[in-house]
Amino acid sequence: MQTPKEFADQIFDVLSFSIDLACHEKEWFNVSRDALAFGFNQTDVSSDFAYAQRFDLEVSPEIFISLHYRSFDPSGPFRRLPGVSKFELTLSVQDKMQRFHQNSFDEPLTANDPSAWDELSYA
Repeated sequence: MQTPKEFADQIFDVLSFSIDLACHEKEWFNVSRDALAFGFNQTDVSSDFAYAQRFDLEVSPEIFISLHYRSFDPSGPFRRLPGVSKFELTLSVQDKMQRFHQNSFDEPLTANDPSAWDELSYA
C-alpha cells in the first residue's frame, strides 16, 4: 500500500505529464479533466485581465497539491500577440514546497485571422 507521499508523487507525475501534453497540443481542457478526476477542488480566480483556475487537493493533513492555470493576452497598444496559457503545479509537505513544475504555450491566433474565415465568405 502506498504512503500518502507516494500517492501525492504519483498524482504530481501524472499531472506534470498532462500539462506537458496540453502545452504540446495547445489545449488546457484535459489538464482540468485530469485534476478533477483525482478529486481536486476547482476555484475560478479570474480577473478582468486573465482567465484563471485554481485546483487544490489535500492528500493528507500535511500534504497538499495545487495547480494554477492562467490564460491572458499580453498584447498592448499597437501590438497583436497570441494569448498565453501558463500552468504551475506544486506539491507541498508541511507547508514547504517539495516539487514544482511549470509549462506554458502560446495560444493559436484565430480571431482576426482572415484565413480562418475564408470558408464563411459569401464573395
